[in-house]
Amino acid sequence: MTHRLAQSLPTVSDVVVVGAGAAGLAAARRLQKRGLTVLVAEAGDRVGGRAWTADVGFGAPVDMGCSWVSGSDKNSLVKIARRGGFTLIDHTDAEDSLFVGNRRATVEEQAQYDTAWRKITKALEKAGKTRTNAAAIDVIPADLPFSETVQCWIGAMDHAADFKDLSPIDYWEQADDQPSYLVSEGFGAVVSTLAEGLPVSLNTPVTTIDWSGDGVAVETSRGTIRARACLVTVSTGVLAAGGLRFMPDLPDGNRDGIHGVPMGLLVKVPLLFDGARLGLSDGEWLTYKVPDTTPARACFFVAWPCGHDYMFGNIGGDLGWELSRAGTAETVDFALGELVGMLGSDIRKHFVKGIMTEWASDPLALGAYSVQRPGATGARKALGRSVGDRVFFAGEALGGERASLVNGAYDSGRKAAKDIVRHLA
Repeated sequence: MTHRLAQSLPTVSDVVVVGAGAAGLAAARRLQKRGLTVLVAEAGDRVGGRAWTADVGFGAPVDMGCSWVSGSDKNSLVKIARRGGFTLIDHTDAEDSLFVGNRRATVEEQAQYDTAWRKITKALEKAGKTRTNAAAIDVIPADLPFSETVQCWIGAMDHAADFKDLSPIDYWEQADDQPSYLVSEGFGAVVSTLAEGLPVSLNTPVTTIDWSGDGVAVETSRGTIRARACLVTVSTGVLAAGGLRFMPDLPDGNRDGIHGVPMGLLVKVPLLFDGARLGLSDGEWLTYKVPDTTPARACFFVAWPCGHDYMFGNIGGDLGWELSRAGTAETVDFALGELVGMLGSDIRKHFVKGIMTEWASDPLALGAYSVQRPGATGARKALGRSVGDRVFFAGEALGGERASLVNGAYDSGRKAAKDIVRHLA
């Protein structure tokens, strides 16, 4: 990695970018290319934000945040990954196995599951298209076999929120996330390459953005920087918690936007095994029929991503928040127990260790990714309005039809940079 870390802070810059995730790095690259001076202030000790590939002692890289290069036919990060020599593995048509208890589903059960998918997605699309301000749970058919299983996938796993907290309008406005790739070396490693050549100051939390005068005064733990404009890319969780102070306060519209698009939660639970494949294929999805309770409690899995010796469970929505409070031991125990329920107790002798992601308690995230509240139509747009033509916003919450995805964050950063250049000109 050859990105340039700022050793000392400048006192003046054209633009200060708050946050070195995909949005902030994409914006900084475009601003720098347009001849503007830029400083990226990152509160943490690494770049990438919630795109983070870590070495956790599994003998292979593990994506602790985002894993899929989604919508890869229209995803700029595909070209960046290939140019960087990363190994992309097509996961679009990966095998998808459905279990009922400790056996694979019958043909009839699979048909019921497929019917539930079709009817639920059709109901969500209709409600979204007609701008129905209701929760997803209130617009879907009742008493469908496998309904709770489908709700877990679409709600807790895909959108990081249960159906009671999911807006059909937000669902409708998102583009299909397929085709998709996994990255053998880690998707977070791809995103970190965006920092190459940029002046990034790590361990530099921004505390206050004063936009009361001409330009902005950005107060950090290492001093104050005066700039013509500031781009804020921190999560809506951090903004809602008051982790960044604005002087004067943000307009009501922006604040309503922040609270209308809170952070959802998806907890990933990587489980390392001893090399035994347990009868599963590389990249295979494991889904099982969950109890008929709403919201249901589930952990669905991807087996051996990119051929690595671990699989990872996915736990979202309310259950994700609950287990995050309980801690790693209880979360790993729950995930392994659900896996045993499908594959049998013999798999325990091949299990080595497990970990969990901790975005719920991470003060620089306070959640995994954004989800629009039911009834909060227009909140994303309100959040993204510039303030005084000198405070701008970007991030996955503002990713348009790719909201909540890394490529949505990346595209929003580039768009914000374009707006900043236009305003400064």
